[in-house]
Amino acid sequence: MKAEFINQPTSGQYEEKIFDLNTVWKSQIWSWTKFVTKSGFEWVGMFRGEQKRIAIAEKINQTGILTSDGLYILDIEEKEILYFDQKVEYGELAEIPTKDKFIVSEFGEIGIIDENFKIKYLNLEFEIENIVFGKYEEKRLKINFEKLPNYEIIDGFLNTENWKIEMK
Repeated sequence: MKAEFINQPTSGQYEEKIFDLNTVWKSQIWSWTKFVTKSGFEWVGMFRGEQKRIAIAEKINQTGILTSDGLYILDIEEKEILYFDQKVEYGELAEIPTKDKFIVSEFGEIGIIDENFKIKYLNLEFEIENIVFGKYEEKRLKINFEKLPNYEIIDGFLNTENWKIEMK
């Protein structure tokens, strides 16, 4: 399974599916994501909002697409939305190393999305803001954030075994 943001494809280049929002408020910006299924079939999804992040939870066959209009979680084999949250406050999205759940950041919080699409927020030891996810180093996710109350910029890790922030 693969997923990546792309520019608007040429009409007819891929099978396409539009994932529009059934809401009054929606932006006029669209993002395109190219998916490759386990069998190698390529198709493109069109999502409302400016592209932010993509995460793939291979173990549960789900892909998360984060745009400025919200968070979409799809089954790319079936081309169906399993979950949508129109919260525009999400800043980051990643899969966890076991590839069976997603994590998100929202202002000063980090949350784990469970199998029922409920978000369980971590109890952090201190207040943080402006969270940016990086790459994994084994089971530790690189993160950058501002530690309150002094807005000290910190490069650290989120340990996904004990769900604690570790400073570099």
